[in-house]
Amino acid sequence: MKSAGLLGRAAGLLVFVVGVGMLATVFWHSWKLFLDPGIPSGGQGGELITRLVQLVVRLAFLLAMCVAASLIASKGIQLYTAAHRPVPLRPAAPPAPDIPATD
Repeated sequence: MKSAGLLGRAAGLLVFVVGVGMLATVFWHSWKLFLDPGIPSGGQGGELITRLVQLVVRLAFLLAMCVAASLIASKGIQLYTAAHRPVPLRPAAPPAPDIPATD
């Protein structure tokens, strides 16, 4: 039974680390996007609108990735903590009440 708890904790820790890695990836892409948003300073209006739409789509994908990574990391923590909880044993049945004998 101890090995099941150890396996659960290891799985929870692994899922948590994957989620944190995904969050780090999202932050890295956000930082690169912050440094160079890809919007030209001049040019024609059509090109500016196209680039602006691309930027909004990229931001939407980053937001979705951030939410997904946070949920995965949260599930990892839940798995880890669930493996620490002791399995509740069924309580013993209460003793039957004594019925007085009637003569």
